[in-house]
Amino acid sequence: GRYYVGANEVLSPSLETLKTALQAAAGDDRERRVTLRADGRTPHQAVVTAMDALGQLGFVNISIATEPV
Repeated sequence: GRYYVGANEVLSPSLETLKTALQAAAGDDRERRVTLRADGRTPHQAVVTAMDALGQLGFVNISIATEPV
């Protein structure tokens, strides 16, 4: 249920805070590859929220990686 951008934890789980952290990390580069990682305990809604933030910012090269619990 926690979000990280790189090694930095995003302290608030809100969509706007997540978008701000993503913008700060990526700058204007929306073509960069983004890998969204989630383990088996991650609520589906948390993954959808992260994908929504990335989509709203215009990222187009998104992959999803799963990890064991």
